[in-house]
Amino acid sequence: MAGSSGNNQARSKTALVTGGTDGIGKEIAIGLAADGQHVIIVGHDESKGIQAKHEILAASGNINATVEFICADLSLVSETERLVKTVTRCRTKLDYLVPSAGVVLGHRSITSEGIETNFALNYLSRFVLIKGLLPMLCTSGRSDAPSRILLISGAAMNGAVYFDDVNLTRNFSTIRAVRQFCRANDLLTIELAAQLTKRSSAVTINCLKYGVVKTHIRKNFPWWMKVLVPLLFDPFLGQTPRDAARDALNLLLADEFARTNGSLFLKIREFKKIPPFNKSVVNDEGQRLWMRGEQIVAAVSQANAAA
Repeated sequence: MAGSSGNNQARSKTALVTGGTDGIGKEIAIGLAADGQHVIIVGHDESKGIQAKHEILAASGNINATVEFICADLSLVSETERLVKTVTRCRTKLDYLVPSAGVVLGHRSITSEGIETNFALNYLSRFVLIKGLLPMLCTSGRSDAPSRILLISGAAMNGAVYFDDVNLTRNFSTIRAVRQFCRANDLLTIELAAQLTKRSSAVTINCLKYGVVKTHIRKNFPWWMKVLVPLLFDPFLGQTPRDAARDALNLLLADEFARTNGSLFLKIREFKKIPPFNKSVVNDEGQRLWMRGEQIVAAVSQANAAA
């Protein structure tokens, strides 16, 4: 990992990691703190978050590191928007944004705002967070040292976004839900990168797609995945959160990835860049998903205001 430990400029940088209280997100937060960043971790459990804050500080081994915890339920648009307001009010800069919070539910669940929970947490919150914090990221970055956004996603490929039924009211399955939010994260990466190419060279966005990682996300798996994944996949493909985080930290801190933008990376056995999809199809889908996200957020915000 090509970091910049001991550099005063690096110590002044700020990183926000959602899902930073556990699993891959927590290990990424430790690595960023070790590099001297001011790290903001986000989670929905306050007591767990406070404990994680102290553990990250201790594990980083950096006496100059600072870690801050913000409690927010990112399955809700209202809570994600509150997080954006909190960060923009309390901080003047943001150099790294790592949306890592995720869930894989083995049953269909709808949030109090009417959105299917897998889609709400694994995609919609990221869309809202990135849009809300993008001005701060643009201000903090420079063309020769851009701010970096890194989406942490699943390895599923060739999924589909069900634009007219993102809640999967028909034929719900965990696999369909996972393939949908993985595809949505891929499209968000490519679409925002295309927008940034026209608007700003001060921010980059990339996506790191993981295979089997031994984290607590499994507690909500359907029963058959709880049986099959440890039995069949862990012995050959299972990664620890620390192993998984190493590649994410490389993408965030290494000079060689400073200008990389709109790329998808995969880590199953080995870390590799994935060849681009059919560009014309992806561009159309990405623009459609962006507009669909704006429509959903507007409808949710209107309903929340009326409640």
